[in-house]
Amino acid sequence: MPMAEHTIPSSWFGIVSLAWLVFSSSCVSTSPSRTATATSQAEDPFSASVVSFATAVSAALNDDSATPPPNNSYSYETAYSPDHLAEPPVYLVPTDDYSALAATDCSGWVSFVVNTVSPLHEAVLQSQRNLPEYNEVYPDGFSLKEGVRPWARAFVLANYLRADYAKSTGFEPVVNAEGLQPGDIAAYEMGRYTNPSDASLSKPKDTGHTFVVIGSPSIVDAKTADYDGGGTLSDRAQKVVAVPAIDSSSVRHFVPDSRQNAQGEFTLPPNPPDSGAKAGGIGTGTLWFALDQDGQVIQRRIGPHDEYTEVLIAAGRMTSIISLSPEVLDDEGDLVVEIFDNSPSQFGGASYGRTPIDVTGKGGIRLVGGGRLTLNGRSDFSGGVTVDSGELVADSENALGTGNVEIRGGALRLKRAALGDAASLRLSDALQDGAIHLGFSGRDIVQSLRIGDAVYRCGTWGSPESGAMFTDSLFSGPGILHLAAEPIEGCAMKRTN
Repeated sequence: MPMAEHTIPSSWFGIVSLAWLVFSSSCVSTSPSRTATATSQAEDPFSASVVSFATAVSAALNDDSATPPPNNSYSYETAYSPDHLAEPPVYLVPTDDYSALAATDCSGWVSFVVNTVSPLHEAVLQSQRNLPEYNEVYPDGFSLKEGVRPWARAFVLANYLRADYAKSTGFEPVVNAEGLQPGDIAAYEMGRYTNPSDASLSKPKDTGHTFVVIGSPSIVDAKTADYDGGGTLSDRAQKVVAVPAIDSSSVRHFVPDSRQNAQGEFTLPPNPPDSGAKAGGIGTGTLWFALDQDGQVIQRRIGPHDEYTEVLIAAGRMTSIISLSPEVLDDEGDLVVEIFDNSPSQFGGASYGRTPIDVTGKGGIRLVGGGRLTLNGRSDFSGGVTVDSGELVADSENALGTGNVEIRGGALRLKRAALGDAASLRLSDALQDGAIHLGFSGRDIVQSLRIGDAVYRCGTWGSPESGAMFTDSLFSGPGILHLAAEPIEGCAMKRTN
């Protein structure tokens, strides 16, 4: 299915000029205290998981008592292959040299969190990099090449989170900053990235900033010292709110900022993994946002030594329903999912990646790269599932939708009879023995089975121990596939080209 034509949201245009902007590091940071926790508990499972994971990772990376110590720094992303995402360098398995390591920017951090909590939501975010409006060259030479970036940058996330289709594709937009809740994903863009076609706008070094919200906003007392940021607070500002967040940044935040030492400074670890790394990295901090009379953000201020700067912000809350609409599919009609090898299934005493998601729509799902993807929702998407590599686990009867399932590489683990009754199962004959694990009891009805070039339309199939009429070493487990394209009576092995 070809990719539909897309338009840039109207909110991207007609924005007040930002040419006067003072640009600091987008994957930002600002003030003291080495530890911090979420200020309130998120209630829904996705938000709770986001807060739990982000908080645990931040604590591990800022734990000065750990032996060996953590290695935490800030580093910009570099261009990567358009075929695969780069994995943000965040490693939580201790080694002889560090207890935990991170050297990434703000968008790499958010990608790492979302990929761990829900790879399907991360796939939706990353799909936006390939839209035409993010890969355009303008007459003055300004170019966007987001399709070859390692992950979606802040301005791409901000535009997606305010797009009309965000709500149907897994993210409930948060339209008022005072309505932010722990677990929300927020992003803002600056300068030329608010309106790429406007050559009068300055091009900042960074497109904006993105972060994980870990606490509810609080109103900043107007009597606070330097409340107006040296006179840079807009006359339109009715109030200023402080938002607790976890991000990756090289700029000090308002307190508490877990990256600062006892002297209130950021310092590089003894042996940073990247020669271009900057002091800072992943940690908790507080950001200030100035709101107009409608509660809309008009400015941000990162920390006590920063000025107010005009930005366009958006935020979203992960939901349990994802519609495979054209805006999130590739040219083949699939939502492309890639699991980071360094995204843990368990960390800090909590498990991740298993919250049920109901997938709907006419698109399909394609798993690339390594790792394990668990599908366990009540889904009815019709575009089928393809596994190029990695392990796909189906843990509900409707997990795989109604379309065909093709396993080109990797493995399929059916914990439930999840294949659609009208679907075909297509298997590469180069798969390893036992790659298709039928871990359910009884039979799963499917129309036909293809192994390599051979097509089978009747009979029952399974592992040598299953008791099925026909067996193949590709199968393991007790379950049986019942092929229903032709009557089982008189069924014999036959090949159909």
